Amino acid sequence: MTQAELETVKLEQLASEYRRKGYEVVIHPHPPDLPQFLSTFQLDMIATSRKDNVVVEIKSSADLISDVIVRLAEAIETQARWRLEIAVVNPTTAQELPVSGELVPDAQVQSLLREALDLKREQRYEAATIVAWSAAEAILRRLAQENGIEAERKSSDTVLKQLYASGLIDPGQYESFARAMQFRNAFAHGFAASVAPDAIEQFIHDVENLRSNRAA
Repeated sequence: MTQAELETVKLEQLASEYRRKGYEVVIHPHPPDLPQFLSTFQLDMIATSRKDNVVVEIKSSADLISDVIVRLAEAIETQARWRLEIAVVNPTTAQELPVSGELVPDAQVQSLLREALDLKREQRYEAATIVAWSAAEAILRRLAQENGIEAERKSSDTVLKQLYASGLIDPGQYESFARAMQFRNAFAHGFAASVAPDAIEQFIHDVENLRSNRAA
Protein backbone atom coordinates (compact mmCIF):
# COMPACT_ATOMS: atom_id res chain seq x y z
CA MET A 1 0.00 0.00 0.00
CA THR A 2 1.01 3.60 -0.48
CA GLN A 3 1.37 5.93 2.50
CA ALA A 4 -1.98 7.58 1.65
CA GLU A 5 -3.73 4.20 1.51
CA LEU A 6 -2.22 3.12 4.83
CA GLU A 7 -3.37 6.37 6.45
CA THR A 8 -6.91 5.97 5.10
CA VAL A 9 -7.19 2.39 6.38
CA LYS A 10 -5.89 3.38 9.82
CA LEU A 11 -8.26 6.34 10.01
CA GLU A 12 -11.28 4.16 9.24
CA GLN A 13 -10.16 1.61 11.84
CA LEU A 14 -9.87 4.25 14.56
CA ALA A 15 -13.18 5.84 13.56
CA SER A 16 -14.91 2.46 13.97
CA GLU A 17 -13.24 1.88 17.33
CA TYR A 18 -14.33 5.25 18.71
CA ARG A 19 -17.89 4.81 17.43
CA ARG A 20 -18.10 1.44 19.22
CA LYS A 21 -17.02 3.20 22.42
CA GLY A 22 -19.91 5.66 22.06
CA TYR A 23 -18.06 8.66 20.65
CA GLU A 24 -19.50 10.90 17.95
CA VAL A 25 -16.94 10.84 15.16
CA VAL A 26 -16.28 13.38 12.41
CA ILE A 27 -13.65 12.53 9.79
CA HIS A 28 -11.84 15.47 8.19
CA PRO A 29 -13.97 18.03 10.06
CA HIS A 30 -14.62 21.47 8.57
CA PRO A 31 -14.05 24.65 10.64
CA PRO A 32 -17.76 24.92 11.66
CA ASP A 33 -17.46 21.43 13.19
CA LEU A 34 -14.58 22.51 15.41
CA PRO A 35 -14.20 24.53 18.60
CA GLN A 36 -12.55 27.90 18.14
CA PHE A 37 -9.14 26.78 19.38
CA LEU A 38 -8.97 24.17 16.60
CA SER A 39 -10.59 26.11 13.77
CA THR A 40 -7.30 26.94 12.01
CA PHE A 41 -6.17 23.30 11.81
CA GLN A 42 -6.91 20.73 9.14
CA LEU A 43 -7.58 17.62 11.21
CA ASP A 44 -7.97 13.97 10.30
CA MET A 45 -10.66 13.22 12.87
CA ILE A 46 -12.33 14.33 16.06
CA ALA A 47 -14.17 12.04 18.45
CA THR A 48 -16.36 13.65 21.12
CA SER A 49 -18.20 12.25 24.13
CA ARG A 50 -19.46 13.33 27.52
CA LYS A 51 -16.32 12.18 29.28
CA ASP A 52 -13.64 13.49 26.90
CA ASN A 53 -12.83 14.68 23.38
CA VAL A 54 -10.09 13.40 21.13
CA VAL A 55 -8.24 14.84 18.14
CA VAL A 56 -6.88 11.98 16.04
CA GLU A 57 -4.05 12.54 13.57
CA ILE A 58 -2.64 9.85 11.26
CA LYS A 59 1.00 10.53 10.42
CA SER A 60 4.14 8.94 9.14
CA SER A 61 7.12 8.93 11.47
CA ALA A 62 8.71 11.58 9.26
CA ASP A 63 5.90 14.02 10.14
CA LEU A 64 6.16 13.69 13.91
CA ILE A 65 8.46 16.70 14.34
CA SER A 66 6.54 19.02 12.02
CA ASP A 67 5.65 22.51 13.22
CA VAL A 68 1.95 21.79 12.67
CA ILE A 69 1.97 18.84 15.06
CA VAL A 70 3.82 20.86 17.68
CA ARG A 71 1.33 23.75 17.42
CA LEU A 72 -1.61 21.36 17.53
CA ALA A 73 -0.28 19.63 20.65
CA GLU A 74 0.29 22.99 22.34
CA ALA A 75 -3.26 24.15 21.51
CA ILE A 76 -4.88 20.97 22.85
CA GLU A 77 -2.73 20.96 25.98
CA THR A 78 -4.42 24.15 27.19
CA GLN A 79 -7.94 22.71 26.95
CA ALA A 80 -9.64 20.63 29.63
CA ARG A 81 -11.15 17.30 28.53
CA TRP A 82 -9.33 17.37 25.18
CA ARG A 83 -6.45 15.10 24.21
CA LEU A 84 -4.40 14.34 21.12
CA GLU A 85 -3.93 10.84 19.74
CA ILE A 86 -1.35 10.34 16.99
CA ALA A 87 -1.36 7.06 15.07
CA VAL A 88 1.90 6.43 13.21
CA VAL A 89 1.76 4.43 9.99
CA ASN A 90 4.60 3.83 7.55
CA PRO A 91 5.05 1.72 4.46
CA THR A 92 6.61 -1.58 5.53
CA THR A 93 9.65 -0.95 3.37
CA ALA A 94 11.42 1.79 1.45
CA GLN A 95 11.18 0.57 -2.12
CA GLU A 96 14.60 1.90 -3.13
CA LEU A 97 16.43 -0.25 -0.58
CA PRO A 98 17.81 -3.72 -1.32
CA VAL A 99 15.75 -6.67 -0.16
CA SER A 100 18.68 -7.95 1.91
CA GLY A 101 22.22 -6.96 2.70
CA GLU A 102 24.57 -5.68 5.38
CA LEU A 103 25.84 -2.19 6.03
CA VAL A 104 29.38 -1.55 4.88
CA PRO A 105 31.97 -1.99 7.67
CA ASP A 106 33.66 0.97 9.37
CA ALA A 107 36.89 0.42 7.43
CA GLN A 108 35.03 0.83 4.16
CA VAL A 109 33.29 3.93 5.48
CA GLN A 110 36.71 5.50 6.06
CA SER A 111 37.76 4.49 2.56
CA LEU A 112 34.64 6.10 1.08
CA LEU A 113 35.33 9.34 2.94
CA ARG A 114 38.92 9.45 1.67
CA GLU A 115 37.64 8.88 -1.86
CA ALA A 116 35.09 11.68 -1.44
CA LEU A 117 37.85 14.07 -0.33
CA ASP A 118 39.96 13.11 -3.36
CA LEU A 119 37.01 13.76 -5.68
CA LYS A 120 36.35 17.09 -3.99
CA ARG A 121 39.99 18.15 -4.48
CA GLU A 122 39.60 17.25 -8.16
CA GLN A 123 36.53 19.55 -8.21
CA ARG A 124 34.26 16.63 -9.02
CA TYR A 125 31.71 17.84 -6.51
CA GLU A 126 28.70 15.80 -7.61
CA ALA A 127 30.65 12.53 -7.48
CA ALA A 128 32.14 13.53 -4.13
CA THR A 129 28.68 14.09 -2.67
CA ILE A 130 27.36 10.74 -3.89
CA VAL A 131 30.34 8.84 -2.45
CA ALA A 132 30.21 10.76 0.84
CA TRP A 133 26.48 10.04 1.10
CA SER A 134 27.21 6.30 0.87
CA ALA A 135 29.43 6.65 3.93
CA ALA A 136 26.94 8.90 5.68
CA GLU A 137 24.02 6.55 5.24
CA ALA A 138 25.96 3.60 6.64
CA ILE A 139 26.86 5.71 9.70
CA LEU A 140 23.29 6.99 10.18
CA ARG A 141 21.74 3.54 9.95
CA ARG A 142 24.31 2.02 12.31
CA LEU A 143 23.79 4.90 14.77
CA ALA A 144 20.06 4.24 14.68
CA GLN A 145 20.55 0.51 15.30
CA GLU A 146 22.87 1.17 18.25
CA ASN A 147 20.26 3.39 19.90
CA GLY A 148 17.26 1.14 19.45
CA ILE A 149 15.74 3.06 16.53
CA GLU A 150 14.11 0.91 13.86
CA ALA A 151 16.06 1.61 10.67
CA GLU A 152 15.92 -1.59 8.64
CA ARG A 153 14.12 -1.01 5.33
CA LYS A 154 13.24 2.57 6.33
CA SER A 155 13.87 5.43 3.91
CA SER A 156 16.93 7.64 4.32
CA ASP A 157 14.69 10.61 5.11
CA THR A 158 12.85 8.70 7.86
CA VAL A 159 16.08 7.52 9.50
CA LEU A 160 17.56 11.03 9.41
CA LYS A 161 14.48 12.60 10.98
CA GLN A 162 14.26 9.92 13.67
CA LEU A 163 17.87 10.52 14.67
CA TYR A 164 17.28 14.28 14.80
CA ALA A 165 14.08 13.89 16.83
CA SER A 166 15.97 11.63 19.25
CA GLY A 167 18.74 14.21 19.74
CA LEU A 168 21.42 11.98 18.22
CA ILE A 169 22.34 14.55 15.58
CA ASP A 170 22.29 18.31 16.12
CA PRO A 171 20.44 20.90 13.99
CA GLY A 172 23.56 21.84 11.99
CA GLN A 173 24.28 18.21 11.14
CA TYR A 174 20.65 17.65 10.22
CA GLU A 175 20.66 20.55 7.75
CA SER A 176 23.95 19.44 6.22
CA PHE A 177 22.79 15.84 5.79
CA ALA A 178 19.36 16.89 4.51
CA ARG A 179 20.91 19.08 1.79
CA ALA A 180 23.19 16.26 0.68
CA MET A 181 20.28 13.81 0.65
CA GLN A 182 18.14 16.15 -1.47
CA PHE A 183 20.97 16.42 -3.98
CA ARG A 184 21.48 12.64 -3.99
CA ASN A 185 17.76 12.03 -4.56
CA ALA A 186 17.53 14.48 -7.46
CA PHE A 187 20.77 13.34 -9.08
CA ALA A 188 20.00 9.63 -8.72
CA HIS A 189 16.61 10.02 -10.40
CA GLY A 190 17.90 11.92 -13.42
CA PHE A 191 17.06 15.48 -12.39
CA ALA A 192 19.40 18.41 -12.86
CA ALA A 193 21.18 19.02 -9.57
CA SER A 194 24.31 20.73 -8.33
CA VAL A 195 26.16 21.13 -5.07
CA ALA A 196 28.29 24.05 -3.91
CA PRO A 197 31.96 23.33 -3.08
CA ASP A 198 31.60 24.72 0.45
CA ALA A 199 28.49 22.61 1.03
CA ILE A 200 30.24 19.36 0.08
CA GLU A 201 33.25 20.27 2.22
CA GLN A 202 30.97 20.89 5.21
CA PHE A 203 29.06 17.69 4.54
CA ILE A 204 32.19 15.53 4.44
CA HIS A 205 33.40 17.24 7.62
CA ASP A 206 30.07 16.49 9.35
CA VAL A 207 30.15 12.85 8.23
CA GLU A 208 33.70 12.43 9.54
CA ASN A 209 32.76 14.04 12.87
CA LEU A 210 29.78 11.74 13.27
CA ARG A 211 31.95 8.72 12.48
CA SER A 212 34.61 9.83 14.98
CA ASN A 213 32.05 10.45 17.71
CA ARG A 214 30.59 6.98 17.22
CA ALA A 215 34.05 5.44 17.48
CA ALA A 216 34.94 7.38 20.62
